[in-house]
Amino acid sequence: MAEYLPGTIGQRLTELREQRGLTKEELAERVGVSTSTLSRLENGQIQKFSDEVLTALVREFNVSADFLLGLTNIPDRKNYDIEELGLTALAARNLYTGKVNSEVVSRMLEHPRFAVLTNMIAQYFDDTLAAGIAVQNQIFASMGELLMGCGQRGAAQAAALSKIPPHQVELSKIQNTFMVILKEMKKDMASELAAKQAATKEIVAQMMAELTKGEDRPLTEITPEQMTDAILHTVDTSVFDPDKLSAFRSGVVSLFENLPRAAHEQ
Repeated sequence: MAEYLPGTIGQRLTELREQRGLTKEELAERVGVSTSTLSRLENGQIQKFSDEVLTALVREFNVSADFLLGLTNIPDRKNYDIEELGLTALAARNLYTGKVNSEVVSRMLEHPRFAVLTNMIAQYFDDTLAAGIAVQNQIFASMGELLMGCGQRGAAQAAALSKIPPHQVELSKIQNTFMVILKEMKKDMASELAAKQAATKEIVAQMMAELTKGEDRPLTEITPEQMTDAILHTVDTSVFDPDKLSAFRSGVVSLFENLPRAAHEQ
């Protein structure tokens, strides 16, 4: 997922337009505003979009409204119309209500082979390839009859054996492709898990180093302040506002102080 540096509404709009190789006149025509209005938007003279212009720009650049308004630095859209996605209402409802595993669906959609698989399934459903195989089988049948009439029984039997069920090849390819996708997804998930485990191990090591101050001694008791400082030690606190950081630290200390005693001792 791409991420941009912080920017104003005008800067975002200018950058997106230039990335698409559009002139102000071309973009203005596409979204239904005058060139002068678009120029004022890019120059920061206009700080707000009308709902109609905002919707047109979101669709034109395929980004989120929050990105255009400077509320996030990630441009990717997360809300699409069902019609845009090509989903039925029931399919969208199943995703939204969690009846299907959205993580699995996302991984499959992102897999480079998945588009090929869906095209293979579509051809299977509309009998595109099966029709060709049926014609091929008819040719073999005709050849067998002709050879049998010529007394070539062995050749006729060979021609008959060359015929295959219309959908057999398609189903085998679909099954094999699907299994390859599943295996590659499993491999990727294992790699991600290993990376997360390594990161967790590193963070724990940093916390323990902070708690023991580098000394080889057992920890008999950890105060809420020590635990909080150990957690903060794993991140770069220099990027935070000192007052907000202090308030956050106080909140975390208070959280640990109010934990049940058994949990605190663990």
